[in-house]
Amino acid sequence: MMNELQNDWLPLIAAGIGILLLLLLIIVLLQGSQLRKLRRKYEAIMGGSGIENLDVVLSSMHEDIAHLQGKTEQHHADMEQTKKALKKMKSHVGIQRYNAFAERGSDLSFSIAWLNEEQDGVVITGIHGRDHSYVYAKPIENGQSSYSLSPEEKQAMELAEAKKGS
Repeated sequence: MMNELQNDWLPLIAAGIGILLLLLLIIVLLQGSQLRKLRRKYEAIMGGSGIENLDVVLSSMHEDIAHLQGKTEQHHADMEQTKKALKKMKSHVGIQRYNAFAERGSDLSFSIAWLNEEQDGVVITGIHGRDHSYVYAKPIENGQSSYSLSPEEKQAMELAEAKKGS
């Protein structure tokens, strides 16, 4: 009877072991596939650097990022300094030409205003006459001069001020 029992169950046990082996083989193949994908990603991260440890690569990347952040902060500070310097540059120019002597001549006299964002700068006026010419320079601070300004000089300053918006 024992021999009969073994003969009846032996094919079932062998089939069960075969199915179990087949499942284990499928699991091993899936794990191998996932391991190959992981290996490719690891090699992509390492970038052929020749370094075997991932922690060394990550540490190097962290140092590079910290260095770049420091450079970015330095560039930001430089940009702010440049912006402050630009405000002080005499970059707004207004030119007014006119005839200083209405009875004769043409528009050969002029007033030029060079101003910065803070309305500091200079107004230069050239008055052209038949026998002589004169040139005057007047400093401007906060849109005012310690010297009296002619209407043409004021108009040149207004033209320079208008260039700020454009």
